[in-house]
Amino acid sequence: MAILQPLTCIRPQPELAARIATGPHSALSKEAIRKKVRENPYSYSRIVHPRALVGDDPFAYRRASEFLQSWLQEGRMLDDEEEAFYLYRLEIRDHAQIGLVGRTPIDEILSGHVHAHETIRESKLEDLAEHIEECGVQIGGPILMACRARERMDQWIREKQQEDPLYDFISENGVHNQIWKINRPEDLAWVTREMDFCGDLYIADGHHRVMAAVEICRRRRRENPDYTGKEPWNYLACVCFPDSQLKILPYARIVEGLNGRTKEQFLEEIRPWFDVESCDASREPSRRGEFILCLSGERYLLTFHEEYRPEKKPDCLDVSILQDRILRPLLGIDNPRSNPRLEFAGGMEQEKQVLSSCSRPDTVGFLLFPTSMEELFAVADADATMPPKSTWFEPKLCNGLFLYRL
Repeated sequence: MAILQPLTCIRPQPELAARIATGPHSALSKEAIRKKVRENPYSYSRIVHPRALVGDDPFAYRRASEFLQSWLQEGRMLDDEEEAFYLYRLEIRDHAQIGLVGRTPIDEILSGHVHAHETIRESKLEDLAEHIEECGVQIGGPILMACRARERMDQWIREKQQEDPLYDFISENGVHNQIWKINRPEDLAWVTREMDFCGDLYIADGHHRVMAAVEICRRRRRENPDYTGKEPWNYLACVCFPDSQLKILPYARIVEGLNGRTKEQFLEEIRPWFDVESCDASREPSRRGEFILCLSGERYLLTFHEEYRPEKKPDCLDVSILQDRILRPLLGIDNPRSNPRLEFAGGMEQEKQVLSSCSRPDTVGFLLFPTSMEELFAVADADATMPPKSTWFEPKLCNGLFLYRL
């Protein structure tokens, strides 16, 4: 079982939360980030994405740290030294989810009670570790994690939601954010005990930030051989959502060219593994094993022959089926991480991107049914790695609301 404890954190003044909190910037250009900061000098983008603002300045992360310290001195951010859990509710469109913000020991990651499912790029890991070390806080905010749902915990959360929230605002990415501070000693003790029954934790998003925190912890343990394990750098801030609440969206695939095949040849070579039938523009994948193929202005429903589905994880996932039966053998996409002919489309607008791209000649798009939380857990439990771009979690957490100080 994984451990979740209350934490102390730096957080915005409630009246400034909507201005400070930022949505994810992974899809934004540097110019778009600079524009955000020009329009809103309070944006936490100054802290989390300083290189977009100052370019190759070798002291970019030091400048971010100086901004953070100035915000603390000016009272924009509060250094809340009271240990607490926080309930964090996010709502967008027709989906809402509420999770518990706390901290978990780095030793829970090292011992395998916090499971990962993605590969890590060393260059990104080193850069993140430098950023965190310079600023002295966990950059970006708590790590998005999943745990198995428990009715007792769900009931307790429903009751707490009846109280007045500490924060209640719409963030720049259109998400309704509500946050409750849980600081009564009896509540802290109950939550800590109850989380013991939720089993292990699973990293949903933020693998690089997790491993950067692990690397910093290892460095500081080497520098402090008499450490007690209670030092703040022995922990990682996270927000744990019950698996029943998290919403996974798939990533669509867009491939340029049919690898020397005509449309007819391509469709014929798919048929040994899939049933292929034309479908109307409203049809979407409705279950595991269904794919929508967009080609030459037409839409096809592909239904995988389940007798051919492998048992091994992650080979049994739909994203692997698509890669192993179509993308690699027919379209020549041997390495989906680096092939320039392959493009991924994620999020709520992915279908529009696929249809726009597939209006070009010889461009083919695939819409997939979402990977389930059960499948993600199974892959992580098997110590396996998910294929690239398997899961898109929506809504995204805001940055800048909970800064865990190392």
